[in-house]
This record gives sequence, C-alpha cells and structure tokens, in this order.
Amino acid sequence: MRLPFDPKTGQLIPSLWDRWLAWDPVRMVPRYADALRGLTAAWIDGGTSDEWYLDIGAEAVVAELAKIGVTDVRFELFEGTHGAIEYRYPLALAYLAEKLSAT
Repeated sequence: MRLPFDPKTGQLIPSLWDRWLAWDPVRMVPRYADALRGLTAAWIDGGTSDEWYLDIGAEAVVAELAKIGVTDVRFELFEGTHGAIEYRYPLALAYLAEKLSAT
C-alpha cells in the first residue's frame, strides 16, 4: 500500500491522493446515486468516541444520502468506540429484517 503523502514531508502526492478520494464513502454517494436510491433499507451508526472519528463520516454520508433523496435511513450515534460493538448487531439486523420483510 502506498500512502497518498510523503511520510517525511507530509506533502500530498496528487495522483495517489485522488485514488484515495475515489474510495471515500462520502464522495461515492453521488457517483452511485441511482443504486443507492434503489436500496430497500439502510442502517448507519457510529460511536461518539470512535477512535477514527467515523461518527463524523457517518453523519456526512447520511447528509449526502439526503441530498440525493435517500431519506429512509436508520441513523444512530451511540456511546462507544469503534470496537466491542457486537451488541449493536442485533439492532441493525432486526431493523434490516423488518424493512426487507415488508417488501
């Protein structure tokens, strides 16, 4: 794996940075808008103490989804970090099963 910056100087390497940005979930929403509008259900959550601040990313994804008209999204921020969140799985699975069984 090549980092998108020079580790000695911190200077971005534009060609690599562009490749990383192409996989940014927030930036991917407009590109996959048609497919995302076809989702039966979406569950997005994040811990408010996530070590990688993915709670902020989750909020950004939800905002981008709203911009393309995907508003039937279950979004939750919960007290917790990025790990030891197995207790969250039954919540997500129950929600998704309910949504899928209604179709």
